[in-house]
Amino acid sequence: MATSSKGKSSLTRERYDKSNRSYVVFVGSLLIHFIAMAMPSAMLGIVYVDVIREFKADASWAALMQSLYRGIVFGGGVVAELVIRRVGEFPCMMAGSLLGSLSFLAAAFAENVTTIVLLIGVGGVFLSYVNVRRAFYGDSSAAKFLTSITIGAGMGFLVTPYMIEFFLREFGWRGTFMIAGGIFFHLVLIGVAVKLNLPPLEDPTESKDFKWRDQVAVFKKRGFSVYMFDVFLFGMFGFAESWFLPDFLVSNNYTKEDAVLLLTVSGVFNLAGRILAVPLSSFFSRPKILYHWSYICLALALSHALYPFFLQSYPVLIVASGLYGICFGVLFSQGGPIVLQSLPLDLYPIGMATDLTFYGVSSAFGGYIGGFIRDITGGYDGVFYVASISSIICSFASLLLIPMDKLYKKKDGENVHKNPFSIISHL
Repeated sequence: MATSSKGKSSLTRERYDKSNRSYVVFVGSLLIHFIAMAMPSAMLGIVYVDVIREFKADASWAALMQSLYRGIVFGGGVVAELVIRRVGEFPCMMAGSLLGSLSFLAAAFAENVTTIVLLIGVGGVFLSYVNVRRAFYGDSSAAKFLTSITIGAGMGFLVTPYMIEFFLREFGWRGTFMIAGGIFFHLVLIGVAVKLNLPPLEDPTESKDFKWRDQVAVFKKRGFSVYMFDVFLFGMFGFAESWFLPDFLVSNNYTKEDAVLLLTVSGVFNLAGRILAVPLSSFFSRPKILYHWSYICLALALSHALYPFFLQSYPVLIVASGLYGICFGVLFSQGGPIVLQSLPLDLYPIGMATDLTFYGVSSAFGGYIGGFIRDITGGYDGVFYVASISSIICSFASLLLIPMDKLYKKKDGENVHKNPFSIISHL
């Protein structure tokens, strides 16, 4: 009976693979990235300038509007894994989409910064990775499409700055929040389309209990542990430009249009980096993706430092934005493939949940820390220099993984040679 059920499931999967329904899941995941991740990140940095001036708020407190959004979206990764196992993917996606839409609508009527900070809310990015992994079964195929879905976020960073600048000019920041709430509501429709086109579960009898043993197991993998360290620093300071660049420029006699242009340049190269990461995925995968982060993170560190160091040279700021965008795009597109490369397939879901949790928790603190540095020093220079130092540390950690892997590979080789003697002795 069990064999018959398994054969039927395999047959259903074969029919699914021959259809084009997996591409509907892929397009839906692109749109989820565009709406839930990129659009608010680019929008809140620009709206931040108007909010902090209207309410005369501290930079650290107003920055929570941005960092808490990212913290809530990503930081619930492990919790989301537990809830999804119990409740199911579709109800979670619907609840997250509706809550995100209502949060932005309610924030439009806020009378103080505290209310705005508490209301800016939730999205459903985690499910996009899980859904694409299910739709495109197979290592090489899944890795390619996991990289490709981040292009949706790249498009968001490209088109959002000028779109938000237009909304602010025509409707003010309150009207902009209301429009964002309406756009967020489209996640409900996207969620329905994704649900209807997902493949059948491979094992419907799989336990829905959260396995804490798996949570511990992922950190026994060297590559994954180093990646989590990099992700934590990247989440804390990697978004310095999106969070603070508009206010940094406006505070130094630039216009908001100048800031929007730099964010757009960053968005263009961000998208280019994500697109490039797809055909170059085989190159980056040899021997390990994280090895390449050693020099990409150094380039990212340089881009952070260029902003305060060459503040009076707008052409240099444009170059810095392009360098930041392409490094950010490449790095961010490789999260899913790194987890896939570092962990066994059965640990992939919990690995992605842990990845997003680390990223979300660090993001939740990062905005506040950046704002606090600005409040203490009176400027944003220190924020960008700290972001640069954190990227250098990430580069060093990724570089350190190379000799660590060689050392353990050598030890494993020695153990292999010893095994036959120990077996004979035991017999």
